[in-house]
Amino acid sequence: MSNESGPGEKLLTKGEVAQLCRVEIRTVDRWVAAGKIKCYRIPSGRLLFRQRDVLLATDRRQERVAQNGRSA
Repeated sequence: MSNESGPGEKLLTKGEVAQLCRVEIRTVDRWVAAGKIKCYRIPSGRLLFRQRDVLLATDRRQERVAQNGRSA
């Protein structure tokens, strides 16, 4: 993970991602399984997410919703 994230870069837990995106943790799990959001597994087995990756994924999701004419 240290090769991927710079010093001082904000890392989020799955729960923090869910809160930020206003979704259930199960939804974050589905995004991970579908490859929609990049994550890093640390030695303890927990998943961490770079804040910028989460924001990019959220932006892409909002663009798809807007194109399909559905509300978020």
